This record gives sequence, C-alpha cells and structure tokens, in this order.
Amino acid sequence: MLNRQMDRVLDLIAALDDERRNYLNKYLENAPISILEQIEIMDMKEGTVFIYEGEQIEKIYILVDGGVKATDQYRDGVSFEYMWFKPIKVFGTMEILLDMDTYRTSLTTVTVSRFLVIPRRAFEKWINHDEKALRIEAKTMGTYLLTQAKMARAFLFFEGKQRVMVFIMATLDMNGGGDSIRLSRQSIADSTGLSTRTVDRAMKELMDEGYLRCRGGRLYISQEQRERLKQDTEDLWQGLDSWGRIL
Repeated sequence: MLNRQMDRVLDLIAALDDERRNYLNKYLENAPISILEQIEIMDMKEGTVFIYEGEQIEKIYILVDGGVKATDQYRDGVSFEYMWFKPIKVFGTMEILLDMDTYRTSLTTVTVSRFLVIPRRAFEKWINHDEKALRIEAKTMGTYLLTQAKMARAFLFFEGKQRVMVFIMATLDMNGGGDSIRLSRQSIADSTGLSTRTVDRAMKELMDEGYLRCRGGRLYISQEQRERLKQDTEDLWQGLDSWGRIL
C-alpha cells in the first residue's frame, strides 16, 4: 500500500511541467524513502481554507497546482489579503524554522488546487538533516519576507482604485486565461480593506476608463484590457514581481 502511494506521488511529480518538476526533484532529492511513503496527495476546491491562523501545525502543504491567497484577520472582522501564491510553494515551514507551534496566517485556495501533504513530525526529522533542502527553505523564507514587506509598504500608499486594480489582476492571474471572473463588491472590500462605497466608486472609474465591464455579477476583461491592467499594476509595484512564484 505504501509503495503504491509513493508511486502515485512520483507519477504526479513526473507529470508536472519542467519548472515545477525540476524544483520538486531538487527539493526532495535527499528526502528519505520514509518521507515519500508518508506524502499524501490532496485535492481542494476553490475557496477552501486549509490553514487557519493560530491553529496547531500538524501538516506541511506543498502547492503543486492551483493558487493560494494569504489572509490576515483582525478583531473588528476586517480581513486583508496580502499575498498570492502559485506553485511550487511550501506552507508551514517558515513557522517550523522559527520554532513556532501555530500557523501565523490563514491560507485559502483561489482555484481548484492540488497539494502534497507531509506530517509535521516526519518533515521536521527530514529537514533538520537535509542541508540542501534547508538551504532552499532559507532562500524561500528570506525572499518571501522581503517581498511581503515591500508589498505591504507599497500598498499603504495605494488609492482605492489602485487597490482594486491590484486585487482584480491577482484574481485574474490565479484563474488563468479566462475573460471573466465572478467578484462581488463585498468580496473586493473584504480583500482590500476598503468600504463597499469606495469599491463602487473605484469600479465605476475602472469601467469609465475602459479597464473592464460588468454584467450579471461578473467582470469581463478582454485580452487587450488584461494586458493594460497587468502593465499598469506592475507599474504600481515599481517592478516588484508580485504575481510571480515566491522562491
């Protein structure tokens, strides 16, 4: 049974594109067979909260397909999405390397997503004796913290319309090449820290300026509009690769 599970994991990795496959092969190169035997393949629907802030760390999640958003929850009920992730990304390792027992942020899938899941105890036993994997994790953690800090500082100075532009572009990017997405004004407000009134005003400005159009609760964006939105949001970040994989 364990060998069949390991074969499933190896087959999944082999079927990935070159970039993701090469990253995972390098990451798991020195992992013991016992780790591969304990890895579980887990598929999740869009909108699944798979890690809650403050929850005990029991598992390590490796995103191999789909997309994830990080959300901070505040006491007054306001939530704020501050980072979006594409494969490959490992969740839970930063807390472990910092000797923390609980997850420090909430994580939610933004599309149908697939993960490799490793029990915490097995992961810790492996990572503490694998210098190569530890170096990869140290690089990942440092890059993530630097990127997150830069994005947070930049976001403080964004106007309401600019925040909405950034959120819409991130959502489009996570959902692939489609020409429409379903977003309510309340979900945009919850994700940007804006009031619904400010969101309404921002959406009207974006439609008037030709970035998108709305109909029946969906946002429709042509390829030309998408490229324009992408360019303008990248200019807002002053070259920071906010949509790319955090490595």
